[in-house]
Amino acid sequence: MSLDNFLLSLLLLILLARVLGVIFTKYNFQSLVGEVIGGVILSPLLLNVLTPNETLKIFSQFGIIMLMLLSGLLTDFHAFEENKFKSLIVGMLGVVFSMAFIFSVMYLLGFSWVTSLFISVILSNTAVEVCARILMRRNVSKKVHAIVMGASFVDDIIAVFLIGLVGSLAMGESVTVNFLIITSAKVILFISVSLIILPYLLERYRVIDHLIGTGPQREKILLTFTVLFAILFAIIAQYSGLQGIIGAYIAGLIIGKWGSKVGPLLKRRVAYEDLVDDIEPISHALFTPLFFGFVGLQLGTILSELTISAMVILLVVLLSVAAIFGKFLGCGLGAIISKTSREEAGYIGLAMGGRGALELILLSIAYDRGIITGEVFASVIVVTLITVIATPLLLYGYERKFMVYP
Repeated sequence: MSLDNFLLSLLLLILLARVLGVIFTKYNFQSLVGEVIGGVILSPLLLNVLTPNETLKIFSQFGIIMLMLLSGLLTDFHAFEENKFKSLIVGMLGVVFSMAFIFSVMYLLGFSWVTSLFISVILSNTAVEVCARILMRRNVSKKVHAIVMGASFVDDIIAVFLIGLVGSLAMGESVTVNFLIITSAKVILFISVSLIILPYLLERYRVIDHLIGTGPQREKILLTFTVLFAILFAIIAQYSGLQGIIGAYIAGLIIGKWGSKVGPLLKRRVAYEDLVDDIEPISHALFTPLFFGFVGLQLGTILSELTISAMVILLVVLLSVAAIFGKFLGCGLGAIISKTSREEAGYIGLAMGGRGALELILLSIAYDRGIITGEVFASVIVVTLITVIATPLLLYGYERKFMVYP
């Protein structure tokens, strides 16, 4: 692809994805829905202006790294600390019930157990960014907000482990007891070192604090360190049997955990907020529409070549029901067990239903590597978008009936 054609493709993709993303946000939906639709519009399915190519793919991959880094940075540790027990129960049962329902749907429809397991793991994860955006627009009690965000954090940690394990299986590795033990040990070791030992060492020797510096440009050094840190962790994660994006996410968690602790004269908190202020706008304005627009291009290209059969429609419908109902039942039951009222438990179960960035990122990688077919890729993307659109609508109806307010 020539430079002129690439720049034109970049211009059109980011422009339309961003415009539609802003429009969807104004109507209380996630911007990623509009961004994916922007890519679909430009794809061979509709306007046939752009097709997925290797150059755009490479650029979108860096967008993935930045997106997952930001997601880790914005994880709310305080919500988890205040409601550890409730968040653990809600998050774990939500994953268990969702995986069971989704795996059953896939397997009963004739898909292999590896594909069924892979999709059930992907769709069992609640999107932290979706929960945060939805709850920002709701007058929900602080306790419910804290439980949902804390459970989303637990959900993500479980997803990091399961995706690393199942991702290795889906890549065609032979399934033996030794393989499972070694793979699990590598993933657990990586997560333990990353989230326990390394943060302790960084805190003990105040490594990141030394990067703050003084003067108006103090955050720029921290910004450079954070981006390089995310890239380094992405590389290390790949050698540990995980996806690179998981490494970038964990790098964000580490920096976010550092920023959540109060330092002398609030210098640490100010530097952390400056760091987020540097990364968040460019991610939302450039990297996010680029990646999700590219996902839309892939989706549109597949749909243009795919016959929409009764099987595809059935798969979308059943997976959507399983994804939403699995979270509602599992997380709601977890909330009841942890002595939350039934009204609040139902609200928590619905709020945990939205999927988001991580699912689309993993689907894109799985499709590129031939782990899933175009039919499954397109179906699960549609399911993801349905959960993002349905969650705020279901919560709105639930609020009107049960009035779950402070």
